[in-house]
Amino acid sequence: MRLPGPDGKPAGKACPLLWRANGSWNPRHGSAGFACRVPTSAGTRLLRRFGYPAKAAARSGAETVGKLISLGSDDATRQRIGDMIMAAKRGAPLPAVEDVRRRLGLGLDPSSPGLSTGEWLDSWLAGKRRTRRASAVVSYESHCRVWLKPQLGHIPLERLNTGHIEGLFATIDRFNAEAVRQRAEGKAQIVIEGDVRTQPGICGPSTQRRIFATLRAALNAAVKQRQITWNPCAGIELESEHPPEAQRWTPAQAARFIAFTAGDPLGLLYRVMVLRGCRRAELAGFRWAGADLDRGVLTVARPIVQLGGRLVEEATAKSRAGDRLVFLDAETAGLLREHRKAQLAARLRAGEAWQDNDLVFCQADGTPWKPDHISKRFKRLAEQAGVPVIKLHDGGRHTGNSLMRDAGVDQELRMREVGHSDKSINDRYRHTLIEAHLAAAEQTAALVRAAHEAP
Repeated sequence: MRLPGPDGKPAGKACPLLWRANGSWNPRHGSAGFACRVPTSAGTRLLRRFGYPAKAAARSGAETVGKLISLGSDDATRQRIGDMIMAAKRGAPLPAVEDVRRRLGLGLDPSSPGLSTGEWLDSWLAGKRRTRRASAVVSYESHCRVWLKPQLGHIPLERLNTGHIEGLFATIDRFNAEAVRQRAEGKAQIVIEGDVRTQPGICGPSTQRRIFATLRAALNAAVKQRQITWNPCAGIELESEHPPEAQRWTPAQAARFIAFTAGDPLGLLYRVMVLRGCRRAELAGFRWAGADLDRGVLTVARPIVQLGGRLVEEATAKSRAGDRLVFLDAETAGLLREHRKAQLAARLRAGEAWQDNDLVFCQADGTPWKPDHISKRFKRLAEQAGVPVIKLHDGGRHTGNSLMRDAGVDQELRMREVGHSDKSINDRYRHTLIEAHLAAAEQTAALVRAAHEAP
């Protein structure tokens, strides 16, 4: 405590005890502190901590040291805690008792610095790159790079809570509002402070849900590996999603498009897409090795996707249900047989220039069609055919499902046809079921054929 001056008040800077006998400054005068011995890996060491503003604060600091040491259930753990206490720099706070208790409960070294959320996301992504489909990994990486790491990456993983996650989506809402404001002002280039995207736009409810799903999956993995005790995503509720109703063609419009594109290099691909509801990656990846045109089937096994302008062959279908057979009507199977003959002739003409990928639908030299080109050409041909210009996914998945429904195909069969079933592949393709699928293909083709022949 500082000595009082002549008027009875603290002497302040004039206090003689602020200076040592040798003239040096005495920083400890006017503050409180404590000293104690703590166990460490190098033996028992003396801990001195001063600079507290009052005796009560110093007493609280000493009690914190005692609580920290008592968390250890064995000498080795107490020594690691002591190492952590001794490593705290002068003026820095002591480790929080709750943080150390949490780390001990997780089976982690209390003296290690621990993972940040960003470091954990990097580790989680590295594992996903080895086990998941390339398109899914690209989505995960984008969510982490654009949203999760910039907003949450600096937070220690073990301290991440629902408030932090709610703050992430509050930031997304703020970015959305700013993008709307700048668009209304007619700005050609939108710039939002803190937004790492090169071209900021609206992050809608669907995208937000996918971001949330990525974070939830990463934190579920952290729980399994005992990096955290619970997943803070469990306490989050997002805005409900109300996607617009998908557009689809009527049987007459589908028939008109199929007839108009019959002579196009992609015409047969589009026919299979519209009648059978296939995804574009599945269409691009059909192989002759998985085709049995006598039975009237193609096999979905290794779809081809386009990631950043690069073609990637997936090792598996999009889902277990997506790994399926595609059943064809007799007319389509016949057209594919003629297509096979024409392709073999083109291969002979190309000679060594032919790239043998065993693809059912490919370019003139055997190379795969780019999925983006399939989508762009689809829209151009739809416009030329005089039918509504809709998304390829709507023209394929939704129109195919709708046509089967209009043709009277059973809902269970429709789900299996488009790959929405969760049945095992062995259960799905019994003989009687194969006959039912082929009959469904004929029903759908007959519906479209009748619409084309109608006056």
